[in-house]
Amino acid sequence: MINIDHSKLEPYISTARLSTYNSFFSPASKIELFGCYLWGKEVAAAFFPLLQVLEVTLRNSIHNEASQAIGSYWFDNVTTKPVRHLSSAQTRHISYLKKSIKDARNNIRRDLRLAASATVSEDRIIAKLPFGFWTNLFSAAFDVNRASNALWPVLLRPIFPNAPRGARDRAIIQSKLLTIKNFRNKAFHHEPVWNIGRPAGIPEAIRKLLDTKGIILEIIKWISLDSLELVEKAGYVDTINRICSAQYLEHLKHPGKDDKPFSLAKRELRKILRQKNYTTNITLNGVRIGRIIGK
Repeated sequence: MINIDHSKLEPYISTARLSTYNSFFSPASKIELFGCYLWGKEVAAAFFPLLQVLEVTLRNSIHNEASQAIGSYWFDNVTTKPVRHLSSAQTRHISYLKKSIKDARNNIRRDLRLAASATVSEDRIIAKLPFGFWTNLFSAAFDVNRASNALWPVLLRPIFPNAPRGARDRAIIQSKLLTIKNFRNKAFHHEPVWNIGRPAGIPEAIRKLLDTKGIILEIIKWISLDSLELVEKAGYVDTINRICSAQYLEHLKHPGKDDKPFSLAKRELRKILRQKNYTTNITLNGVRIGRIIGK
């Protein structure tokens, strides 16, 4: 980072995008500015595995339970509120469902060079549908109590078996999923994900990022304890915690600040081994990962 010509990089990132980092982080140099920019990219990348697990877990849980309750092609037969009871927004949500299914079928037929009338398996359709399709299903338009082929509220418990009783509510789950969707869209469209709700400063930005992590983990937990165990044991949560920190941001703003030649590190290690009550930290990318103690 120190030896990079930042002026040559700036046109490819765009001055407008960098100005967002400039105004929020107030970097003292171009090196600090690009460190802040790289931090934003690394934060977004750290969330990708968690978002992918959430999306796959959510869609498969919905598909499995809806298939058992309604049938294989449940998305073609799902019950919605009567037209006379629909708001304009709910009408759009139903239209979005129908268009998403139609587009998925057409795209699969085109990709596989199938005839326009060829049957497409439900599994291929499910895999083709975007995340927005799944969050859209939690619209009130699909909440039809005691109706056959309705998704909600009857399927809330089997899809979210680990949700507390008070949270097993379509509107509550919809609100959390929309928060995740908005965050995901920022990440996938290369927008600053740390700028959630216009934070007042870096501590608030980090707190909101960690709050978002908590919401994602909460939804995963409500659906599947095994999926939650996966993301924890795979290190996805630890990676987010490490990168979404002021220490890691400072590390990227000041590259090489804590680097030491190997010869110097060897001398310091010998010194530690000879002395009593001497402690030094072991860091990785500016974050402490261990400690050496002389006894």
